[in-house]
Amino acid sequence: MKILKRIIIWLVVLIALLIGVAYLLPGTYHVERSILINGDKDIIYSMVCDFENWNYWTPWSAEMDPTVKEEFIGNCEVGAIHRWDGEEMGKGEMMITHLEPYKKIVWELGFANYNEKMIIGMKFENDEDGYVLTWTADGNLGYNPFYRYYGLMIDSKLGSDYEKGLNRLKEVCEALPDYPGIQVVEVTSLPALSITDSVSSSTYWPVMEESFGSLYMYALRNEAQFKGHAYTAYHHWDPPEHIVIEIGIPLASPIEGEGMIKAVQSPGGKAVRATHWGAYKDIGPAHEALQQYIDVLDLELIGAPWESYITDPTQEPDTARWETIVYYPIK
Repeated sequence: MKILKRIIIWLVVLIALLIGVAYLLPGTYHVERSILINGDKDIIYSMVCDFENWNYWTPWSAEMDPTVKEEFIGNCEVGAIHRWDGEEMGKGEMMITHLEPYKKIVWELGFANYNEKMIIGMKFENDEDGYVLTWTADGNLGYNPFYRYYGLMIDSKLGSDYEKGLNRLKEVCEALPDYPGIQVVEVTSLPALSITDSVSSSTYWPVMEESFGSLYMYALRNEAQFKGHAYTAYHHWDPPEHIVIEIGIPLASPIEGEGMIKAVQSPGGKAVRATHWGAYKDIGPAHEALQQYIDVLDLELIGAPWESYITDPTQEPDTARWETIVYYPIK
């Protein structure tokens, strides 16, 4: 009985000692890791700022937890929110609280059943070889002795995850095309008139010019109102002989077609876009960049790419000022 009593006393003393030591440990933590990325600043910034891009590089993604359900509110703005709930990742929420584009982003991170918030930061600094990104985490450990001891491991554990994430971010950003302004967007589909034809490399431009002329004249005869920009969708591309294109003009409201002129909906939905400035004959690099972007991020192409002609060449003689937006529809 005396032995048992002594064991109990020693256990009480040990527990009291451990608790006492816990409150001598730091009540806050700071984790920081940095990496140099040699890539396009727009792509790097978009990968970090847009919550929907985090799955491409963070160690905490849908790939690690197939059960997770995610919700995104807002996009790359103060107040934008990412919520998740999964068996492995738990239930939590992250919100952008401070934003200095291309300089600094701050998020507030919280988990269900835990009152303390973690403040996450990402700082962007120019370097002669690219951009240095510094990823930080700061927070309070509260008064729970267990969390105080856990605080001793935060730097090694969270820091290790940060290193994995930053290395993956570097890998992705440096593999993506060095083409400015590529982004994922939602495009609104509109009523349209179009002509679909099979052409070769030699007949491509004459058919384009004749088809656009026919479409505009038909629309004017039928008192249609134009809306949006003329487009060309590429349903098949195997030059020089087998190219199938759809030439179209969007309208404010639908009208019936006639003969080769069909009443359709213009291309729309989720797509990756890139802007080309210059003559149409030089648009190849924009297409190549979008194809590379889709390959690197393992996106799924689900339809015909299309070009939207923002500048009317009959009104702007300087080809350097011609703006064309190229879209690749994705799932």
